[in-house]
Amino acid sequence: MSVATGAPARLEDLRAMAQELDTLLEARRIPTSADARAGWVAELEDRVYALSSALPEGMEDYDARRLWEMLHALRRVADAAPDGADPGDRLELAALMLADVARRLSRRLLHDELDDPQAAAAFVLRTLPGVPAADLGRLLGVSAKTIGTWRAGGAVTRKTERVVLVAHVITYLRASLTAAGLVQWFAAPRDQLGGRTPLDVLDGDLAPAREALISLARGARGQLAD
Repeated sequence: MSVATGAPARLEDLRAMAQELDTLLEARRIPTSADARAGWVAELEDRVYALSSALPEGMEDYDARRLWEMLHALRRVADAAPDGADPGDRLELAALMLADVARRLSRRLLHDELDDPQAAAAFVLRTLPGVPAADLGRLLGVSAKTIGTWRAGGAVTRKTERVVLVAHVITYLRASLTAAGLVQWFAAPRDQLGGRTPLDVLDGDLAPAREALISLARGARGQLAD
């Protein structure tokens, strides 16, 4: 995906570029022949350049700098094995490290998108298909009728801070849990929350709730092998 020069890139376009870079870095896509590998590295350079250039802060962006650092490391490994070999799987490791930065950037861009309550509500509804409106309403702190309005594209003007927080939490869990599992995660008591459920925490002050729930979700992602 390319972004028109001179026009600010949309967050969703930037995220798509980061995801495409991640896909290109999958181990099964690393060429084994020297010529094909050279072309692969050149394409990686083109994509990293396009993505870092399209970011609002350009090379001042921390993740953009990390992309280039990891890319240079990958190129050094590739240049050290011109015959196409990969002794010790060093090239695969370098690709994994670069892919990790691309995924982190993609996740950050998604969070930036979800700071908009309208986008956040749409994301939650899209991620939890088939979940009853009453359960969604309990999760987001609104009535089932309001959920119906949002499903129909109505403006999200209520419980906006909660909607954004729930969307951010779900980004850490959705790869490892089904829609039903996500709903259950919010309803289960947690020792880390003093025996309360994430829903209980959402019903209170959202300022401290954000740190507690994001930390809990990150921990759960690691335990569930995201």
